[in-house]
Amino acid sequence: MIGEFTNISSFNDLSGVAIVDTMVADQLFKVIASLKLLGVQTTLTGLRPEIAQTVINIGVDFSNLSIKGNLKQALSDLDLF
Repeated sequence: MIGEFTNISSFNDLSGVAIVDTMVADQLFKVIASLKLLGVQTTLTGLRPEIAQTVINIGVDFSNLSIKGNLKQALSDLDLF
């Protein structure tokens, strides 16, 4: 079914996430990698500075991800807001 669509996006809002440990980060990036295999562009939003620092300290690479400050910014980039 996904093959019938183009430019599919997934927005993962992390603004309510208080703690990210190695297991949570691993599961999140497995989901993102799986979606990428299906052609889905994932955007992370609401990533608080302390969470970003923790994730970087445990070795997660954000270089291939789209990251926006909040969901409104992500949607406006796609002219959806």
